[in-house]
Amino acid sequence: MQLGEDEVREFATSHIENQIGYADAVEPFYAGLSDELKVWNNPVWRNMPREYEKDPNDDGSYFYEDSIKVTLHDVYMMGTHANVMGTIQFYIAGVNTTYRNFSGVVTKEDGQMKWSRFMAADNSELAWGFLWPSNEIEGGLQPYNEMRNAMMNLDNNRALELSDSLVAADPSWATAHLGQLHYYWMNQDVENFTAAHGEAVSKLEGASRAEKHFIMSYTTDREKANMHLEQALLFAPVDPMIRTWYAWGEKDAERALDIMRHAWARLPENGGVNNMMGYKHMAAGNMDKAKQHFEIFMRAHPEVANAYDSYADYYLAAGDTAMAKEMYMKAYETDNNWIASKERSDAL
Repeated sequence: MQLGEDEVREFATSHIENQIGYADAVEPFYAGLSDELKVWNNPVWRNMPREYEKDPNDDGSYFYEDSIKVTLHDVYMMGTHANVMGTIQFYIAGVNTTYRNFSGVVTKEDGQMKWSRFMAADNSELAWGFLWPSNEIEGGLQPYNEMRNAMMNLDNNRALELSDSLVAADPSWATAHLGQLHYYWMNQDVENFTAAHGEAVSKLEGASRAEKHFIMSYTTDREKANMHLEQALLFAPVDPMIRTWYAWGEKDAERALDIMRHAWARLPENGGVNNMMGYKHMAAGNMDKAKQHFEIFMRAHPEVANAYDSYADYYLAAGDTAMAKEMYMKAYETDNNWIASKERSDAL
């Protein structure tokens, strides 16, 4: 069946812009996907196209943005198919979090417009400067990244658990100890911290320069810590953890925000990045901007207790005691290890 350009434009725009509203978006989203759909996500990486697998248990949790804007740049008609090129901008709390260029092929199946091919690349994927692990054990990168996410979300028990497993999997891997260092530092366990740090330092021979300096930044000497963090950033310039750790110790809120903006440009929905930017905006007196970042953190990571605890701090500073009380309790309900949050809620 021949396609008309107007109906192609209408479908391409509406199908994408309606991917909001959580569960309400699920049915129309899948209705617009061909059973023969192949996708190529972020081809700037060394990956390949794949057949799209529909999730029968999709609860809509990924459709968390407030709004989506689609701009079509070209529609090339090819009889029963059409190639569509355009830009997608995702928004949370008025902030454009993801900027995505795409190209896709539209066709009709049983009278219904559907995507049969779709390729997209996010602007945030252009940078490579991360704290990559000097390790090649099979399957090691995923738990390493999960460990670092747990550290940035202050899920300290999970960070320790993953770190212990990585150290066991490869006893020569220096940055496998990061979760241990984080846990013992946060719990002020000097004895175990010293032991874990000594082990990590003893394994630096095979580590990258970024890894070496980051591990050495774990010290109570703030000047020395900053020196190592600055050196680490020379070799992993957009790593969100290094920038967040550095910004945390920066007393000048505006300078801290400048440090964080590179990380946010690379990972605009990262929990730890938005959390730090929220607190630094509060310190700088930018309460509206602070609220935006805490909202992004909570919306993109509803399973993270720290998202609610931090938002509670914001509401308390803004004078909204009722919302602060609610958010502190939500943090505790999300993870009952956050006892301090419940105590703050009870005290309000």
